[in-house]
Amino acid sequence: MPIFDRFIRYEWAEHALALALNGDSPSELRTWLAAQGLGAESARRTANLLTHLWFPSTHQGQSFRQEAFALYSSSSWREHLALHWGMALWTFPTFHETIRICGRLLHLQGWFYRKDVVNRVLEKHSNQSTIKRAAERILQTLTDWKVLEKSKHQYCLSSPVFVERPELAAWIFRSLLETTPEQYILKTDLLAAGEFFPFHFVDSTVLFQDIPQFVLLRNSDGDELVGLQST
Repeated sequence: MPIFDRFIRYEWAEHALALALNGDSPSELRTWLAAQGLGAESARRTANLLTHLWFPSTHQGQSFRQEAFALYSSSSWREHLALHWGMALWTFPTFHETIRICGRLLHLQGWFYRKDVVNRVLEKHSNQSTIKRAAERILQTLTDWKVLEKSKHQYCLSSPVFVERPELAAWIFRSLLETTPEQYILKTDLLAAGEFFPFHFVDSTVLFQDIPQFVLLRNSDGDELVGLQST
């Protein structure tokens, strides 16, 4: 299970995406990163993480990535964040857990300290040093990606990213639905999920009715549930 334990600059993620789009080998990442000033070992480890991000080895991951490729050409540079975000959420459980906690704390109080996130992530893991490093590197990465702003020791949300196209919104929602153990999620919970804290989804209330991959049901209380079509 890959761990998001390296600081990833946004331009590095963009370069990995460009290589994948062009059908180039991920082996080129290591040399390119070294040319950006990283030491040999740091370049190797960072290249490994970027390879997991944009060069998945499983058929399911490759299929999910191909859908991201199809969305790329009509996405703005800022919307590329949604593509990197969805792939990272889908690929790295540590990224998933960390952004979920960030989103919840931002929703509750509008800011958080680094230790608040790190301590909550560590509660579920025994490998304390590795997971602590991962959570810290994810926060550092999100700051570079202009998702979070840091003032002294506090983090707060930067400007939200507007996602207007239903196809892009559907793809990023699926990154969560495909990695959660529950078959169905309350529609209200999905729309308010902490994992999507940087994004503002336009017309999301009708989204699930228009995308064929989604299944809509109602529970005994009349609440709408969202799931995925079985493949």
